[in-house]
Amino acid sequence: MWIRGDKVVVYDIEIFPNVFHCCCKDTENGNIYKYEISERKNQLEDLIKMFLTPGLIFCGYNNHHYDDMILNYIIDYQHKLTGLPYRRTCQSLFNLSQYIVEDKEESREKLKRWKYAHYFKSMDLLTMMFSQKLRVGLKTMQVTMHYKNVQEYNGDFETSLPIDEIDKMIAYNTNDVESTTELLNQLEKEIELRLFIEQEHGIDCLSMDSVKMAETFLLEKYSEKSGIPKNVIKEMRSPMDYIPLKDVILPFIKYKNPKLQDVLEDMKKQIVYSKERKGYEKKFVLSNVVYSIGVGGIHSIHTPKIFLPKDDEHIGHADVTSMYPSFLIKYQWGPRHLGKLFCDIFENLYKERVEAKRTGQNIKNLFLKIVLNSPTGKMQQEVSWMYDPFNVFKIRINGQLILLMLVDRLLDLGCEIIQVNTDGVVYRAKNNLRDGIQEAISEVEQMTQLNFEVDEYEAFYQYAINDYFGVLKGGKIEKKGMFITETKLGKGLAPVIIPKAVIAYFTKRVPVTEFIEKDKDIRDFLMSQAVDKKFKVIHGDKPVQRINRFYASINGPYLFKQKSGENPENMLTKSGVTILNKFDDLPIEDRKINYRYYISEANKIIAGFVNQQLELF
Repeated sequence: MWIRGDKVVVYDIEIFPNVFHCCCKDTENGNIYKYEISERKNQLEDLIKMFLTPGLIFCGYNNHHYDDMILNYIIDYQHKLTGLPYRRTCQSLFNLSQYIVEDKEESREKLKRWKYAHYFKSMDLLTMMFSQKLRVGLKTMQVTMHYKNVQEYNGDFETSLPIDEIDKMIAYNTNDVESTTELLNQLEKEIELRLFIEQEHGIDCLSMDSVKMAETFLLEKYSEKSGIPKNVIKEMRSPMDYIPLKDVILPFIKYKNPKLQDVLEDMKKQIVYSKERKGYEKKFVLSNVVYSIGVGGIHSIHTPKIFLPKDDEHIGHADVTSMYPSFLIKYQWGPRHLGKLFCDIFENLYKERVEAKRTGQNIKNLFLKIVLNSPTGKMQQEVSWMYDPFNVFKIRINGQLILLMLVDRLLDLGCEIIQVNTDGVVYRAKNNLRDGIQEAISEVEQMTQLNFEVDEYEAFYQYAINDYFGVLKGGKIEKKGMFITETKLGKGLAPVIIPKAVIAYFTKRVPVTEFIEKDKDIRDFLMSQAVDKKFKVIHGDKPVQRINRFYASINGPYLFKQKSGENPENMLTKSGVTILNKFDDLPIEDRKINYRYYISEANKIIAGFVNQQLELF
């Protein structure tokens, strides 16, 4: 792979008090280069030569916060280190590693010298993929990307490594590099997006997550248009601790339904603390549907139910087009301290996105979508230069109340509300109400200056508010929550055979047992659980690595996690498991899969639906 004309080299390091190792992989020719400092050999000079080679960019996983700092230190002190015995070099690097890992405030100032040095070009896949709160380790990534070998090092990084263990450690180090290389290849479109931004806007965002990327772009744009230096803008805020909701509610919010009138009046009496994300919440029942509104948003509350329209019915879905960006543009509800200029910039970006979408500029469209969705999140964060809780409450509260305006009109027409969530309403109605429904939507659009998009479902299967699937007109299946059948990188691993079987049962009438037993892809049966470092993991009576990929089997022992001094907890109570951290060629027929477990779990979901109905087929 080439980036900006530089060849990408993937790398990772391991450090012990007596051993240092760095593994590098050339992504063009596939060659592996290994650099060791130990009693066996000292390849420090070759290592430095590699990292100072022109025309290379080094790629790692969490390398900006660890590996790069170590290498910058080595290059910075190369003349001192090359004259030291291997043991003193390793101990020096080990001490530095400890400072980095401990992350103490008194050490951060000293570490800046190597954190911000630029002796070589590098990119970090961890910071590219996740904001700080969402970051996961490389082993978790190996699990969710279905990498061939999920491998943890089972030694102690804080003690000297025996010489006969060095090759085992190097194999582990190499596996990390190979998995990082595969991850790099899977992120090709993410890299393409960032290179587009760099080329178009001059922002070096190769190692930025999407939220940071959007915030950096908006900061550059606002500084350019306003003439205010970026460092000054970064200190700007519009704080407000207590917000009377009567001051944020739009004057045209009104309802015919007495229950909704009471809800509105109750909300107007509330004064909320802007920093409390779970503050005011009100639940109420309207036409046999339970609703929850408040500072956390709007949603209806449900038990499992299947919605199948009769011949004279249809299931509609009306949602506000780009709700939060539209509020910001139509009502000028950007951060107040940034004034009208910010809203004007934002509106121009919205128009650019519409044009990019119309003309098929897919990368630009994706980038602008990310940018337009970012301010409302940042307006809630005290650390952001876009912080303005008052205006973001205007957006969040009025969004809920406007959806209830549509609900009010739909109920008045005789529609059945299936669900309300965030920016849309799903309903079931008689076909002869289509014109009336469209008039109701148009009335809300004219009143609010927002636009609604409407589509229809052939069937809608709702387990809970965020767990459902629907068959859209034309046959496409929309899936949310527990029914998603694609594994997302870094988001956990669940056996997708279960939602696949449930969806096939309802949409194609395929018996669950038949569907599950015919599946020949072992990856569909795999699962994993996040296990904190304070736990040890035991398979039967044998300790195993902390992060494992496994499936329910009829011949495997149970898998436990255990804190020191406490009883073990079963990680899959209904079945023993077979650990499959390393993929092999064993035919699925020989894997002793506990099909009963998967069939039972799928049938449990189906029963949740069917018990609410009578009989489906």
